Amino acid sequence: MTIDLNKNKERIVLEIIQDHIRKILFAVKELAPFLEAWFEGNEAEMEKIILKISQAENEAEEIKLALLDELSVAATLIQREDLMRLVLTTDEIADYAEGTAFRLKGLKNWKPKEALKEDLRNLVNTTINSVETLRDSIFTIVEDAERAKKAAEEVDKVERFMDQIHRAIEQTLFELDIDNRTLIRLLSVVSNLEDAVDTAGKAADAVRIIAVARLG
Repeated sequence: MTIDLNKNKERIVLEIIQDHIRKILFAVKELAPFLEAWFEGNEAEMEKIILKISQAENEAEEIKLALLDELSVAATLIQREDLMRLVLTTDEIADYAEGTAFRLKGLKNWKPKEALKEDLRNLVNTTINSVETLRDSIFTIVEDAERAKKAAEEVDKVERFMDQIHRAIEQTLFELDIDNRTLIRLLSVVSNLEDAVDTAGKAADAVRIIAVARLG
């Protein structure tokens, strides 16, 4: 029996990438309780959640570095560059999650009305949805490349939906009677979340390329 060492190596790398996306999704999911803590002005809870997000981001960074080391010595791995692109792109999502939390925490003397709260919840939930869908595509790529490709296409749909709600909430923010500093911070939070979803879309493109090659 002939063992395809490249396939075995690729499988190991993809399984480590699954650990990587788990950490990133954990960080992104923490934005939901963080947003509620911010609405309530609960500084202690915000600090606790930021620590969780930062820890998950650090753990994801460690996994990323280990993955890059693994890939750097896998010179014969056909999809090495695509796998590297997936790791590096996905890793950026955790940075956006952490950045969003810190930006929100800096907004201390202003709180949104109920309608805007719902808009912000929608943004955060859409961000979580995009990363969950990306996670699903990465988790299925080893056993079912066709299903992984379809899940990656779903990330694109979430990205298009995010574009719509981002434009709507941006318009709402411009119509608010607030000072420029607050407006700039809010726009930064909204843009950060959209960037996270855009990055999930780029990672999904990498998944799609890997899946197509595996279907070969």
